[in-house]
Amino acid sequence: MTIKPITTPLGQSLPPFTPHAITAHLPGWDTALRFRDGDPEIGRQLKSMYPRFSPLSLVKELCNNLLTHLGPDISTQTHGCLPFTTPDVFPLAATYCVSHHRGAEHRFTESDTATLLFRVVDFLNVPLIPDADSNSPGGGLTEKVRLYLVIYPLDKAKGIKGIWTDPGVGISTRLAEVLLPLVGNSEDPEQGSQEQFKVLEWSATASDFLPGSTTTTGPLTEKDVPPPTHLPESSAHEKLRERIVTLCQRLPRDPEIANRLTPNDVFLYTTGMAAVFRLQEALFKMGRKGPVVALGAVFHSTFHLFEELEGEAERSEDLNAEKGTEPKPTVGERTVEGGGQKVEGAKKEKVEGFKHFGNCEDSDKVMDELEEYCKGLRQKGQKVAYLFVEFPSNPLLVSVDLGRLRKIADEYDFPVVIDDTVGSFCNIDVLPVADVVVTSLTKTFSGYADVMAGSILLSPSSSYHTPFLSTLTTLHNNTLSPPDASHLLANSTSYLTRSATHNSNAQNLASLLHTYSQSHQSPKVVSRVLYPGFFPAESNPCKNYYKQYMRLASPAPTTAITSSSSPPTLVTALAKLEGNESFTPGYGCLLSIDFPTKRIAQAFYDNLHVHQGPHLGAHLTIALPFNDLLWGAEEKVKSYHEGYGAVGEQVRVSVGLERWEELKEVFEEALGKAEEVAKEEVAESEA
Repeated sequence: MTIKPITTPLGQSLPPFTPHAITAHLPGWDTALRFRDGDPEIGRQLKSMYPRFSPLSLVKELCNNLLTHLGPDISTQTHGCLPFTTPDVFPLAATYCVSHHRGAEHRFTESDTATLLFRVVDFLNVPLIPDADSNSPGGGLTEKVRLYLVIYPLDKAKGIKGIWTDPGVGISTRLAEVLLPLVGNSEDPEQGSQEQFKVLEWSATASDFLPGSTTTTGPLTEKDVPPPTHLPESSAHEKLRERIVTLCQRLPRDPEIANRLTPNDVFLYTTGMAAVFRLQEALFKMGRKGPVVALGAVFHSTFHLFEELEGEAERSEDLNAEKGTEPKPTVGERTVEGGGQKVEGAKKEKVEGFKHFGNCEDSDKVMDELEEYCKGLRQKGQKVAYLFVEFPSNPLLVSVDLGRLRKIADEYDFPVVIDDTVGSFCNIDVLPVADVVVTSLTKTFSGYADVMAGSILLSPSSSYHTPFLSTLTTLHNNTLSPPDASHLLANSTSYLTRSATHNSNAQNLASLLHTYSQSHQSPKVVSRVLYPGFFPAESNPCKNYYKQYMRLASPAPTTAITSSSSPPTLVTALAKLEGNESFTPGYGCLLSIDFPTKRIAQAFYDNLHVHQGPHLGAHLTIALPFNDLLWGAEEKVKSYHEGYGAVGEQVRVSVGLERWEELKEVFEEALGKAEEVAKEEVAESEA
């Protein structure tokens, strides 16, 4: 069989191309590092990219057009624009840009904050929902879509763009696509519809939201911003919630818990990170105080979100009580030192906002350490705000002892939040031990790398269920656009069928790689393969911990578990999912490969004829030097993450839907190239 070369150009998405694609092909290890380091030549070639990294495609086009309407001093040559649908982004941006977490070279100074501009625009009678798909009075037109624009000088981009990247609450390409015709383009601003587009007179700057503001009433708050319109829901939103419940009721570990689930326990968001961000916001609103704890490897944006909680906290409640204003939120909804903003009389105290237990392969050891940590907090009259863990983790595929974790959480009174994105609904059921499950629906649930969304699922068995449900219901307003919801619903119909292939291909590939890792021949090419099905039980019980929460094997029911409280629509929902009757749970699509040296790893990667770049769960196989890309730029950061196994000599692989015989040949060729380099290294060492 002849191996087919990848013909996708650098910077283009996985085929088929669409303006809503969320991938970018970055062929070669060095290309990934050039992208990491901000090489402008790579940037110029990007036609597609993960939307949370930066506004691109239709969102960038909309931003450029909006900038032409905001005054003579603002242009695409001097300013960038970040569009959102919620007003809380303004105080968030103000605090973020001056935080001590921004490097000194990127942090906004006191004078800089006056250059970070906030504007509001309205789009009227926007056709978001077809008449037949509307749950709203009035059918196919929503009265208004209001956007909140953060406008920044281009030379200060690195000090502010993190509010787009990490919280994940920016607008989608599909919403931008609907709004674009209503705004004049950058060459002809008058071309848009003046009857359907309006720039509000309200305006502010970041300095208006910070201590020391010169506004007559003191620092502005979210309440001083024109209120949001929010996006309407369509029938697709309702069907998505039903589908998620249906999948969680399919062959559950605990039928009694699954039987109590309803669509009201599901909350939808624009991205997986938005789900994490809004959940954290809700927990803090509920009064959960103390550090946030994370176990093991977590998604890099989640890690950055938690890092924002670290620092010296100003006792803002005392200061703001004098001013009659509210505390200012950070990305994590807590107040941290304001960097360039000096507040006279501010009392500061060191706050441990984030505690990370990185190395979790020895689950007994990390659980002992967690228990001791909680005991120490209790002795100080404190407790954990909540604990976050991926099951299994990305990219290390570690599964912790959730049973013991549940006991510790109950003893020390903190909620457990489990991100099941890598394991996925179809394979694992963590509801018996989780208080909340967060999922990036962008990954295997969607499966085609052309739409983003996230979800929060509340466990009915949680002792926190009532306050969680009340708080989230109060805070939640729809931000997932109807076109995105409709597309996600259509994609997810084949979720079980696709997942069966993902599971099979990944298991086969892990088995092949495991054989190489166990070879006694010298030189060794693969140090180990990281995949839940291949952790050796005698030294690492991760496989057993994963298996404890795998869903039961087929044959599957043809109807959902029902009760008197279950919506009638769930009875036939399973029948609408392709592959329901034959699906058997597995270990997911993601695996990682450790190599003896960086040189061997790069030889393998540079000769691996699959698409290369960020993302997992797509229809085609994607590889990435994940750790070197995300953590390798700074030695201190790199060293920290290497300490728990996120080493630079590792390649992450999201296994796609290709024929296994084709994948096998592709990976064997790359392993052959790696073996050649390994032999060269041996010869060099013996010379």
